[in-house]
Order: sequence, then structure tokens, then C-alpha cells
Amino acid sequence: MTPVEVEFIMALPASNRDLAAKFNQKEKAVEGKIDDLMRRGLIHPSPKGPVFWDILLLRDEMLTSDPALVTLKMVRLWRQYYEEVLVDEFKDMLLSIKPPLFRVIPLRKAVPKDVELLPYEDICAILNTSKKVAIRECVCRIHQQKCNMPLHSCIQFNDRADYAIKRGAAENIPLEKVFEIESQLEDAGLVPMVANIASMDAPGYVCMCCGCCCAAIDPLKRHNLLRHEEGLARSRFVALVGIDKCTSCGKCVKRCQFGAIKMVKVEGEKKRNAFVDPELCYGCGACVLACEQEALRLKMVRPPDHIPKEHPVLIP
Repeated sequence: MTPVEVEFIMALPASNRDLAAKFNQKEKAVEGKIDDLMRRGLIHPSPKGPVFWDILLLRDEMLTSDPALVTLKMVRLWRQYYEEVLVDEFKDMLLSIKPPLFRVIPLRKAVPKDVELLPYEDICAILNTSKKVAIRECVCRIHQQKCNMPLHSCIQFNDRADYAIKRGAAENIPLEKVFEIESQLEDAGLVPMVANIASMDAPGYVCMCCGCCCAAIDPLKRHNLLRHEEGLARSRFVALVGIDKCTSCGKCVKRCQFGAIKMVKVEGEKKRNAFVDPELCYGCGACVLACEQEALRLKMVRPPDHIPKEHPVLIP
């Protein structure tokens, strides 16, 4: 952004009339400038009007702008800044918010048929209650570029969907098509993550995340903090292995985004079997979908009040 644009942004939030008077411009020109800055991800909607939010949101919005605006140089600079500064800032931010800001929810195909999910841990219920849905690119995989997982995987709802669509970052997608895409993302092994609150008014997104790029998983993983109950909330499930069905193929080990599964020698068995470390398992079920022998299953191990009804940061 230019020095003049910085001055304009620092004057926000303000009415178009006040901005026009301050910068000696017509209100129509001010309106166009706000649209341009919004499109580039430099300002963000707020209850008081468009405003510069913070450096973390700036990364999110700049890199998921209209693809024509996202240059290779910009991507490289954000990657460098993430490695030098942001990865630790994300870690500190995640640990400072209690209860955790984000929560893993189970993949719908991995949930046992006899288990009834709560609405706010059920991706189908979340999607069905949304008035508008859009899917934009994943900001984390754009600049990390550590895997070949699908880029179009960040599902936005309602106001967030409107914002992404107006900026040219996403298109309005019929719900039937969203379910189809979501199914493909599940098959790819991505982990669904939502706002950690028991409210159907709160979810503004479902992020489909990978362990190597995600700005919620990666910082905790790098600092060996995934065993802790802070930073990121688990689902109400844990994965279990049926040793009698395990054929030691190791597909579940590769599929787990949290590094919770390894092959171990079991007493009385000639072969190595998959073992799920419950302290590292976040209950997403990606391993369940990867197992062709159906040796893995999800078991509910946490009560409904594991999901907080109120959250100091997330206000429904």
C-alpha cells in the first residue's frame, strides 16, 4: 500500500462524508477507494464499518484476494514473515485464548451410523443452516506450499461468504455442490475445523486443514504442544484400532495430520500394528476413511459440555 493509502486506512472507521472532507475527495471516489482496498484484503468489514484489523487477518485476506492480485513475490514475502515471526505469534495467540479458539470436528463419513452428533459438531447441520456458502482458497496452503492438498477448501458462510464473493475471492456455490466438494475434501484426508462454541449462530466457516500448513496445527506441532489441552480443542471422539483387522499397511500413519498414529509391535502378534496415541488424537476420523480393512473407528469419549456454550472471543 502507498503512504497515501496508509493514511487513508488509519483514518478508518469513518463515514464516506468525513473521509471525503478529510482527503479533499468526492464521496464517490472515497467509495471506490474503499472497494479497492477491500478487494485487495487491506481492510475488513466491522460493525463500525471497514477497518484495518491486525497483521494476522491481513495475511488471511491479502493472500485470499482475487488470484489476479496475489503475486509470487507477495506469497514469498508472507512465507518468509511466517517463518521468522508469525509462526511463534500464532502459537502464543492460540495458547493465550481459553477455551481454545478453534475446534476439530469429525469427518461425517467417519462417524459411526449409530452416533448422533450435536448440531455444532455436524458439518451437515452447519451447512444446512447457512443462508449463503462460498469456498475460497486456503490461505495457509497458498503461502506454505508444503503439500498437494486441494487449495479450494475454506468454506465460508453468510457474511463471510458475502465478503469473499464481493472481493472476487470466491463464488456463491449451490449447497448441493458444496456437499459434493466437502465429500472430496474428506476423501483427501483434510481435517474440518470450526469456531469452538456451542452455537449455530457462531460458525462463519469450516476450514479443511492439513497438519503441515495449517496456522492452527503447524505452530503447535512445531513446539510439541499438541499433547496439551490448550491451543486447539479436540472433537468429542478418539480413534481406536481393532488389531484383529489391522494388516499393517500404514496408510493411517500417513493420513493422520497430527502424528498420532505409529506402527508398533504388539505382544503375541508377528506383525506390527497401528497404534493411536490418545493424547495426540484429535478425533477427526481421517484415519478411519483411509483404512480399507475398517480396522479403525471413532469412539465418543467426551460429553456435550466439552464444547463451550460461551466464549470470550467468539460472540454468536
